[in-house]
Amino acid sequence: MHVPYFSFRYPLSLILLSCGILIVLFGCSSAAPTAAPSETPSSAASAETNTLTLWHTFDETHQKALEQLADEFHKTYPDLTINPVYVGGHDDLSKQMTAAIALGTPPDLVLADRRQIAEFAAQGGLRALEPFLGDAELGLSKQDRDDFWQGALALGTYPTLGNRTYGFPFDQEPLVLFYNADLLKSVNVNGAPRTWEQFGQDATAATKEQTYGWAMRADAATLEGMLASRGSALLTDAETRALLNERAGLASMKLVADLTEAQAAKLASSDDKARNEFGAGKAAYYIGWLSEADALENAQKAAKQKFQIRVAPLPQLDPETPWLLTRGDLFGITKVSNERARNAWFFIRWITSPTQSARWVRATDALPLRASTLTYLSPSTQTNARYRQILNALDNVAPRFAPQPAHPYMDTVERTVGDAWLQVTEPKPDVRAILDAIAARINQILAIQP
Repeated sequence: MHVPYFSFRYPLSLILLSCGILIVLFGCSSAAPTAAPSETPSSAASAETNTLTLWHTFDETHQKALEQLADEFHKTYPDLTINPVYVGGHDDLSKQMTAAIALGTPPDLVLADRRQIAEFAAQGGLRALEPFLGDAELGLSKQDRDDFWQGALALGTYPTLGNRTYGFPFDQEPLVLFYNADLLKSVNVNGAPRTWEQFGQDATAATKEQTYGWAMRADAATLEGMLASRGSALLTDAETRALLNERAGLASMKLVADLTEAQAAKLASSDDKARNEFGAGKAAYYIGWLSEADALENAQKAAKQKFQIRVAPLPQLDPETPWLLTRGDLFGITKVSNERARNAWFFIRWITSPTQSARWVRATDALPLRASTLTYLSPSTQTNARYRQILNALDNVAPRFAPQPAHPYMDTVERTVGDAWLQVTEPKPDVRAILDAIAARINQILAIQP
């Protein structure tokens, strides 16, 4: 049978009595009741088989939250133990996983970003997840699939790897628009722009003697987000050809060139300098990952500024069908025994269920991946306030998720995209010629066999 969509361990009447009727609308402000698959798949297996190792790169808040959830899982299912192991940073994980795959000693589970999951799968170290997704007992029901925001489950599917699914989304964050609400209010602009045309107008309005509209950086992700918001992408789905020189890319970089010429946008020489410009109250807008909020607040404090920093989705070509560029970690299951792999999948199903997802979001400010997760998040919960701002700016229209490319040579591609920013912000640029040349360079990179 399929895993129940919600499987409460306690009677609903008791939950309502404990949390009040608000559980129906918002969930408890403390820990939500456990929602999980209905049965432990291998309760009769040995203790050794039932202790699974999970490699990750989380530190501080994320690490603590993961360890707490692993402990809760063991309390709920005593026959299964998850051992989260911090292996260091991004590069450390890549090196250790590559070595472990080669030696045949991988962990049971790994949390890694989208490109790393592709890398480990290409090395032959990960199981394709289709058998688990379609499993009669532990697979995703239609109700489960419909509950995930559009595009969320596709984050773990790789066209360059036979269109197979090797990752299951867990910790994701969106690329967003940060804005100085006080500066914009001073020029009669209230709220975030919903379209790029409005963004350009508001950035121009904010440009005065001491201030300007947009603190930019030569960043591939910013262009990827702008392209996604226009329904396009940096590369084709098969990741064999660049798209930045087509209509969406031309419109995006023409906006950059026009705002630069009007001095309403300035390209900073580094990410830190762009954040410092925004934190000092000089720029009305900054585009970055949601996790950069703390860095922006620190820059604001260093500059002794006290304006209100607000967050919104990027402006959209069509606000009625919004897109969010996302990044973050996905679960991968290595090529361990069938029993261990099934236990690993059981844990993934548990920790990504609506109530456990809500716990993760509350602890880490991650992006909710399921519509039902919002049921368990109180609007007054401060840790989720930023996402509430995003959702409100979308007029509560469910966003669609756009993945970052996972090509093996994306680092080189991204450096090439950085050149486009430098050239487009020069005086009187020929935007079409620049993007055509950059696209040709990217296509040469993509043609190289790994």
